[in-house]
Amino acid sequence: MVTDGSSRLRPGMELVLTRWIALSGTAKLAVEKEEELLKRFPETLVREAQHFSDLEEIKETLEIAGRVGTDSGTGEEEKEYYPLGEGGILKALWEIADQAGLGLSAELRKLPIRQETVEITELFDLDPYRMDSKGAVLIGTFHGMELTEELKRAGIPATVIGRVSKGPERILYNQEIKRYIEKPARTEKKENEG
Repeated sequence: MVTDGSSRLRPGMELVLTRWIALSGTAKLAVEKEEELLKRFPETLVREAQHFSDLEEIKETLEIAGRVGTDSGTGEEEKEYYPLGEGGILKALWEIADQAGLGLSAELRKLPIRQETVEITELFDLDPYRMDSKGAVLIGTFHGMELTEELKRAGIPATVIGRVSKGPERILYNQEIKRYIEKPARTEKKENEG
């Protein structure tokens, strides 16, 4: 357990994920493997994926999240923010819980992923759940639905993907299938480097 007491994550909080997973990793692949991708997919799909890096700025997301669910008495609500990056959503889920010494559960089918990412990762046999996801933010809050609605009004896709729990288990559900999230040891990018 890597908790230093600074985490604001609490049992019962909802986990909100903004934007989509694997955006940055998909953009890099679309640029690096452009020629190969254009032989397989329509040019519009490849160009769209190349521009996913334009969605990496998270300042507006954090500003909106900071305003939603604040206590009028103190002016703030406990929230925990985890900007995604290398290692992707699986690393983020593990680390946000580990830093707080808590558990969590999330739904695989609720993790937002772009169709371009699905197509490109399937072609190269990569795991989008471990890919660089810069631009997405995982937020622990007691006001998940309110936060997702406020973000959507600002044009930032967001969804509640899970909940924080007291126990140490970090679980990813895929319908009835229960999978434990393991401590991250590698990223998809590093795994495939020469």
